[in-house]
Amino acid sequence: MEKRIEELIPKNIFDLSGIDELGKLSDDEILPILPRLLEWMKDMNWPVAKEMPMLLSRHQKVLIPSIIEALQPEQTESDWKTYIIQILLPLLDKDSLLLLKPSLERIAQSPTWGEESEKTDCEARQLLDQMINLSDAGCQNSEDACEGWKKG
Repeated sequence: MEKRIEELIPKNIFDLSGIDELGKLSDDEILPILPRLLEWMKDMNWPVAKEMPMLLSRHQKVLIPSIIEALQPEQTESDWKTYIIQILLPLLDKDSLLLLKPSLERIAQSPTWGEESEKTDCEARQLLDQMINLSDAGCQNSEDACEGWKKG
């Protein structure tokens, strides 16, 4: 079955042929290819990328290690981190988000140069604010969230 699962991984940005079958896999079945599927969120303009957040969120319990890895400071693709935080993480349940809290706090408090230039740190702050229900009434968007944290 391992070979068959590998064949379901999109081959290019337009390859949606395996999406339905991927959606039918159990956590154990999809686990070996989750990191490669998460990589398809590196550019949310790709047709295949638009299918990934819902698919991946169905497997959030086994996806957490791959997300933690993607959010590491050594991972230099900050726009990918921003997409993960903006689009995928809001689909996860509270327990999964709590497991990601240390990674989000690291980005919010000690961003890399790339994370700061891509506003990934602001997105992390905004999500952390939402997680703890401490969003300021005047904080309507990411830039407001960023400014609020920088002042505080």
